[in-house]
Formats: sequence, structure tokens, C-alpha cells
Amino acid sequence: MDANNKMLTRLDPAQANAQSRTSAVGTSQNGRASAAMTRQTSLPMQKETPSKKAVVPEKWWFRCSRVIVENAVFTGLTTLLTLWALTSDDIRVLATEKPSDDLFNSMVLVCLAVFTFEIMVSVLGKVDYWLGFFFALDVISTGTLILDLTYVQEAMSSSEESSGGGDLRSGRTARVGAKAARVIRVLRLVRILKLYKAYYEERQNKLRKQREAAEGKSPGDDDWDDEEAPEDQVPEAQESTLGKKLSEMTTRKLIMLILALLIVLPLLTMDQIYTPYATEYGVNSVLHNFQDYMGDQGDSEKYLSYQNSLLTFAYYHNWYPYHYSKYCPYDNDNPCSRGFWGHLYFIGVQGKNSTRVSEMAKIGKLNLNVIQQFNTESEDTEPSLLNFGIMPPQAQELMSREWNTNCKTGTNLQGVSLISDPIGGEVAFPVSCPEELRLADSMAITPQFLPQGSYQEATLVFYFDMRPYNHETAFLGLLTTGFVMILLLAGSAFFGYDANRLVIHPVEAMIKRVRAIRDDPLVATKMADDEFKAEEIRKAKSKRAMSSVAGSATSWLCDFLMCKVCGKGNEEGPMETVILEKTIIKLGSLLALGFGEAGANIIAHNMKGSDSAGVNAMVPGTQIDCIIGVCRVLDFSTATEVLQSKIMTFVNQIAEIIHGVVDEFHGAPNKNSGENFLVIWRLDPDGTQDHVIRLAEMSVVAFAKILGALHRSALLADYRTHPGLQYRLGKGSRVNLSFGVHAGWAIEGAVGSEFKIDASYVSPNVSIAASVERCSQVYGVSLVVAQSVISMCTLELTSKCRLIDRVIITGSAKAMDIYCVDLDWSSITVDESAPPDIVWNTRNQFKARQFNSAQKEIKWSQAFRPVDAFDHDPQIQIMRQPYTTQFFQLFNMGYQNYFQGEWQVARRMLSETRILLGAEDGPSSALLRYMEVPHQYEAPRDWHGVREMNLFF
Repeated sequence: MDANNKMLTRLDPAQANAQSRTSAVGTSQNGRASAAMTRQTSLPMQKETPSKKAVVPEKWWFRCSRVIVENAVFTGLTTLLTLWALTSDDIRVLATEKPSDDLFNSMVLVCLAVFTFEIMVSVLGKVDYWLGFFFALDVISTGTLILDLTYVQEAMSSSEESSGGGDLRSGRTARVGAKAARVIRVLRLVRILKLYKAYYEERQNKLRKQREAAEGKSPGDDDWDDEEAPEDQVPEAQESTLGKKLSEMTTRKLIMLILALLIVLPLLTMDQIYTPYATEYGVNSVLHNFQDYMGDQGDSEKYLSYQNSLLTFAYYHNWYPYHYSKYCPYDNDNPCSRGFWGHLYFIGVQGKNSTRVSEMAKIGKLNLNVIQQFNTESEDTEPSLLNFGIMPPQAQELMSREWNTNCKTGTNLQGVSLISDPIGGEVAFPVSCPEELRLADSMAITPQFLPQGSYQEATLVFYFDMRPYNHETAFLGLLTTGFVMILLLAGSAFFGYDANRLVIHPVEAMIKRVRAIRDDPLVATKMADDEFKAEEIRKAKSKRAMSSVAGSATSWLCDFLMCKVCGKGNEEGPMETVILEKTIIKLGSLLALGFGEAGANIIAHNMKGSDSAGVNAMVPGTQIDCIIGVCRVLDFSTATEVLQSKIMTFVNQIAEIIHGVVDEFHGAPNKNSGENFLVIWRLDPDGTQDHVIRLAEMSVVAFAKILGALHRSALLADYRTHPGLQYRLGKGSRVNLSFGVHAGWAIEGAVGSEFKIDASYVSPNVSIAASVERCSQVYGVSLVVAQSVISMCTLELTSKCRLIDRVIITGSAKAMDIYCVDLDWSSITVDESAPPDIVWNTRNQFKARQFNSAQKEIKWSQAFRPVDAFDHDPQIQIMRQPYTTQFFQLFNMGYQNYFQGEWQVARRMLSETRILLGAEDGPSSALLRYMEVPHQYEAPRDWHGVREMNLFF
């Protein structure tokens, strides 16, 4: 055989497959030879492996990039920097002054470097990222960080300052530019989606671990009203292709929609209807009086008129009442200048002609007494809709100083600052010149009624502190950022909720179930039970909710809102995805029931090929070690002739007992061919010795329990009074079975062709098991166990079996001992108790399966011993009761003399055991018959204690 195996391993797959089919067909013609050939052809097929394509090793930079992108620390760093990039510019404007800009610029450069590095490693480490949608958004959002660099902002605005555009119109242009930059900066908000995706994946991993922990729990009781239904089944953390594609498309459309709203709507909206500002009128009025005074500097009235116009302008835009309410000392709700966003803080002269600037600065100085008098009059003025307010004495003194502060603003600037001193801490950030503030925090206002040449040579200039406006803008910017973040996250969640609930999650649940069936086809039956249990739990919860008043009211309100109270009132059927999922479970369950354990490999092999719809049922067989049991219905041909169409019911009633007990004792029913039932106990090649012993003993105990259950069944007892059966078989006829058990290897796989297959086991050991069962006829017993099984059992169970002969059976080249388990089935009484008063519906069937599953688990626990189940079973005890120790001892002595060739002594002892029990003992009679005919109780000269059973079948 080894030589044949070596030869067959050189066959190609097609030849080996053909050889296997030939040997399988030949089994019916020549049992021993064909079965041996089947083993030879199956083994090489099992070793065949598909050719693997050469795998190109992945470059180290791709591998390192993928590790970096998926690293939790790197993801956390980019998350923190993303949040900082979204809010840092507004925080800078809102909470700091210009000296802190360098620190913020450094952080912007760090963010630029990290995000650029992230884009690079994402290109190398992520599939479908390069030149994709999110690649473009990441590049744009990272590029907008350049606008947060303060020197870039100043460079963009310097052209306006250098061109002399220091008026309100240039200020408005700058604000429009800042708004456009802020809108573009909003693009970086798409990075928030990465935070959402990271949170989603973490949540999926957490739910997956919870499901794995829950799946490890043992089945609970059947009180479904107290259990929670898994209504919102979340799929595994691995996202399906459909879910990934739909999620990406939804996210793209959401981003484009929000960005379109943020960018286009501001461009279509006017900030306000343009009207001349008070500052424009004020500076022109001051200029007019200043020019009159310059033309006649000796006229005190013109000097006083100039000072009053300048003080009116300064107090109208008073810096101090906005920051401190005590400088607006009125009883009513007069806001003074607190209703303005900009306030005057610097007065001076600016131009290209430095000499002209110095001359005008000397003339522009104010008188302290005039300032104090104006301040007193302003304080004593009756409250009106708008009052000027007052200034602190220190500020009045500052305003009366010479305009000799030279500032570096790109042009010649001389003047005086109203907030150059802390003034007792009231000025938190003293400013002597405009350049000490950020460019956006300061706005220059100049007169407009001047010739172009005079304007550029020298003119009055007034700088306003715009920090209150920018603070409010930054605060609103933070709110806008938060709102857009919420909009993006909520939009992603809400847009995808219905798709996930109605399509994605059901489809992923189907894929999960298909994968589970592919990995273990037999799990489909458990899926069906779990799904049915979930349905029953939901029904129980719904019924319990409807029974309460609050539940009824809530249900009515929901129906009313869904327009189900009035109208046609038609009920919606289940969703198509639900129908598909339940259909998958049903098909999987039917496949598991139809193919059984032997067909699990066929189902798994065909379900693994997801790239094709083709079915290849003729998969190579797999060699397994197993315990093979054969159950045969006695007088089956007669029963078929008598029962006719009812024979199926008859067989199924017997099969229910056989399959139920075998499954409870961890066996696998395989097939039924007329009168024969084939059952298998698979031996795990990696299992322990205790595993082998336990299964061997379970097989023996299972058949003993089947025999007891068969003869105790009231349902099968009805056939004893069937007129046709009584006529053909006699009045004492009853439904009966015989059993044979053998252990050995077998080839598990498909038998048949592309037109029809059966998942079964092919092996000479299957034929041997059938021959062992046939020995029950020869020896007149119900259960015959081969030596191959007895050698696996413990001495405790072996002592329950009686050695009855040593034989050579068809399909086996070696002699084997055969044992019988002595069971007197005639002593069993029919169960006359009333059947349980329950409706055998789907729910009760499920409960029965759950109970059987629990019993099955108990029998695999260490506390369970099969020999104890044999000793304590009431029916087995009754069937074993007639057999005494004296009987076993006497039969054993007779058998030993028979084995040693002392047939005359054996004749005497076996003749006694034959009638010792009050009924004829089958093994004693069988041995006596063999010794009598044709040997006349004389052992042949070549007798070695072995009897060939082939002659008797």
C-alpha cells in the first residue's frame, strides 16, 4: 500500500480525482480492494495545495509609513495639532497681544511640518489616498495654515499701507480680505472628520470586544421577558467594502455642501449699505479748522476752534469709557463710546515730507487747560442719547503733550498716544506707536478733502484701536469653528444613520453571517436559534410595553405621528434586507442539516470563493479518524411493504430517537439508506487521550440508550398492534434495531457527480462497521462492539461488554475480537404516561433544542462520566437485570475452552448458558451451531481461535 501511495502522489489532480471516483464506484463491487484504493487516492488529494503566486516583498518605506499612519500616538498628536490649528488664530487675537505672536508663529510652523509629514506618509501608507479627494482637502487645509503666520498677514496688507490707503475704504478692503482668508481657513475643518473616524473605529473595537465577551457566556434560562434583545447589532470593526464606499461618498458630498455654503454665501451677502462714517466727517472737520489755524496762527479764536473740533472728535471716540464704565458717569443707560468697535488712541501727522510733517506736528499740540475745561463740560452735560464721557487726568495730560513721538510705520509719523502710560493699571497694554499693535488691531483714518499731492506730502492721521472688534470677531470665529465641527460630525452621523440602519448594517450583518457559515457551516443552526430567540425577546418586550398604560399611550402617539391611526392602516412588511438576512440563516441551516458534518468542508470550500458564482461540489476528500456506528431497522422490507406511504413517518420517528441521542452524546448522524443509519464520532487529531476515551464510551452508551428509548416509546409501540405487521411478522412483533460499532479511518467528502452528491464517508472501515452490525444477527444480540472501540474504553465500561468471538470480517485482513452489550429489550415496558400538554410549535421546539444543547454541554464536562450514565440509566438497568454474574463467569469459561480448541468442554458449558437466563442466549447458540455444523464439536487442526464471518453473510 505504501508503494501505491507513493505512485499516486505523482498523479496530477485530474487523474487523482478520476482515480478517486473510480475507486468509490468500485466499493460496491469489491469492498476490501476498492475501499483500500479509496484511501490511497484520497490521501494525496488531501495533501494537494494550490499553487501560490510569488509574493513581492513590500518596500520598507511603505511598511513604515503604514505603521506610522496607524500608530495611536501619531494619531493623537495630529488630533491635538488639528484642534490647535482650528482655534489658535482666534485664541491669539482674543487672549494675547503682538509680543506673543512669535510663539504662535512657531506653533503654526510645527503644525505645517507635522501635517506635511502626515500627508507624505499617508501617500505611502494608505491605499487610494494619492491624488484622491481627501488628499486634495488635506493639502488645501494644510496650505491655509500659512495665512495664520502674522508676518504673512502683514505682508499681504503692507501694499495698502504703502500706497497710502489708510482710510475707511482700505480698512474695509482689509476686512474683506480677512474674511476671505477666514473662509478659506474653514477648509481645514475637514480634518475634524479624521477625529470622527478615529472615534468611530474605537467605538467599533469596543463593541466588538463586548460582543466577543458576550458570546463566551453560557446559555441562560428561557425566561425571555427578562432578557434584552440585541436589536442594534453592530457589525465588526472591519468595515465592509459597501459601507466604506457609501460612507466615503456621503462624506464627500457633505463636505462639498458645507464648504459651498461657507464660501459662496458670504460672497453673495453685502456687509452693510455704505454710508459715510462719523470718523470721515470728523477728520474732515478737524482738518478744516486746522488749516484755518495754520493760515493765521496768531488768531486765538481759530486756535480754540481747532482744539474744540479735535477734542469733540477725540471724546466722541473716547477709548476709556469702552473699557471702564466709570468714565461714562451718567445715570441712564447712555453707552457713550461703548457702542463703537473702534476707539481713538493716537493723534498725529503722517506724510512723505518729513519737514512738513514736523511743522504740522508742532502746530497741532493742544492746551491742557482747554482739555480740562472740555472734560469738565462733558462731565456736567445733561444725559442724552449719546454723551462723550470723560478721560482720566493722566490721559488729559498725555493728550496735551508735544506731538514729537516718532513712529516707524513705513512713512514719517509724529504724534501723541492717549494710552502710552499704564495709568494706574487701567491700560493693560500701553501703546506708544501704532506699530506696537498688530496690523489688524489698528486702523488709520485720514482726511479725504485734500489734493493728491498735499495728501501724500503731509496730513493729519488718527489711529483707532480695533482690538474690541477683533476680539468679538475671534470669539465669533471660535463659535463658527465649533458650529461647523458640530455640523460636520452631526451631518456625517445623521446622513449615514438611515443608510447604516437600513442598508449598511444589515448588509454587513449578512456578510458576517456568511463568513461565519463559511468558516463553520454547522454554526448556521445555532444562528437560527439565536435569531429566533431575539425575535421572541422583542415580541415579549413589545407585549409587556403594550400591556402598560404608558406603553399603550406611547405606541398610539408613535402610530399617530407615523400616520397609522387613520387612513388605510396598512401594515408595512419587513425590510428586504431583513428578509435576505433571515433567508441566509435558513439556507445555511438547511445546508447544515442536509450535508451534515461530512459536508461542512464542501460548503466552506465553495463559500470561500467570493470572486465567482461557480459551484464545485467535487472537492478533495479529507481523511479523519472516527468511530463508526451502523444502526439497522429490523424487518424493514416487510414494514415498507405493509406501511407503503406511511413508511416515511415510520422512519422519521425512529430517526428522531437515533439522531437526538447521538447528538446529545456528541456524535454526528450522517445518512440513512433505507434500513441503515450511519453515525460518526469524529476523533480530534490534536485531542487528548481523555477525549478519545470519552467519545468511545459515549458511542457505546448512546446505542444502549437508543435501544431503551426505542422500546419505551409509546409512539412506536402502536406499530405492535398494526394488523398488517402482525399478519406478516406475528403477534409478538415490535419495532427493533440492531447496532454495530467500529473505529478506524475514513475519507470524508462528496460522493457522486456534478448532478447529485452525497456528503458521506468512504472507507473499508465503514464496510467493517456494517459487517459488525450484521454479526448481531448471527449472535442474536442487539449491540455488537468491535475490538477497535473496546480498546479505547476504560476497564469500567469494558467490563459491561461480553467477549463473544474472534472473527475475520469482510473488509478487514486481520482478526478482531467482537463484544456484545447484553441488553434484554423485551423487559422494557412502554411509557404509558400522558404526553405533555404543550403545543409543539416553533418556540417549544427552540426550547427543546436549547435544553438538548445544555445537556450536550454537560456531557462534555469533566464531571460527567459515560460509565455512570450507563449504570444509572433506568432503562439500561432494567435491560441488564436478567444477566447475572454466574452467567457471565460460566459463559467466559465456555468461550475460553472454545477459543483454545476444547470444544467438547465448551459444548457442555455453553449449552448450560444457552438456557440459564430463561430465554435462549444468542452468543451461546451461535457458538454451538458453529461447533456442531460442520465440525461436530471437534476443533479443526488449523484452529487458531479465529472464525471467518464472510461465509456466513
